[in-house]
Amino acid sequence: MTTHRQSQAKEGDRDQRLEQLLIAMGINDDPFARYALVEDLKLIEHQWTRWKSASGKPPPSRDRLLKHRELIAEAISDCEEIGHDFLVQEIEWLGFARLNPDADVGTFNALMADLGHRRPHVVDGLVAHLLDVDRWLEISETTYRKRNIRKQVVEPFLRLMDKYEVNTSRKQRPRKKIFDALFDWLGVGPPRPTGANIKQIADDLKVIDVKSKTAAK
Repeated sequence: MTTHRQSQAKEGDRDQRLEQLLIAMGINDDPFARYALVEDLKLIEHQWTRWKSASGKPPPSRDRLLKHRELIAEAISDCEEIGHDFLVQEIEWLGFARLNPDADVGTFNALMADLGHRRPHVVDGLVAHLLDVDRWLEISETTYRKRNIRKQVVEPFLRLMDKYEVNTSRKQRPRKKIFDALFDWLGVGPPRPTGANIKQIADDLKVIDVKSKTAAK
């Protein structure tokens, strides 16, 4: 099959998956509602596609990130062994002189005095980065991915369902079936949010809406 035909086949599959989603939502006969809904769905698709593109290559493995953390911790220890005074007085001065070749030591000292405790230091940056890495290791890449699926796909789609008054029921229009059709259309691979996950997110949004309305009074 040629590349052009393969592209046509994939586009046909996507159109078919979109049709299945519209059927699952119960909006496939009314041409006016259908057009507006498809436009809103494309916004969600755009957000999801943009996030996937921005993510680039898959995140590193946990073992690789642990190795990275080890190297950062070693760099912090090495800086402490070299000494704060040397790093500030010698290394930072040379860096300042490299960027400002016409400045003298007096200008540098005046700048450092003016910045005082606000001036950044290489160890502070390394420590902050180490804490960020620890946070990633704590939540894990799977949790991170689930969070983005929630923000980029699930929450906007639940809002969209409210907008178009798509009512769900366990027998006639299961919410899980609608979301499966959505994930199929967007190409969201496993692990996907479960029915319980989606229900919890829907409940969270209701709480947020109630708080917003109360605050607005």
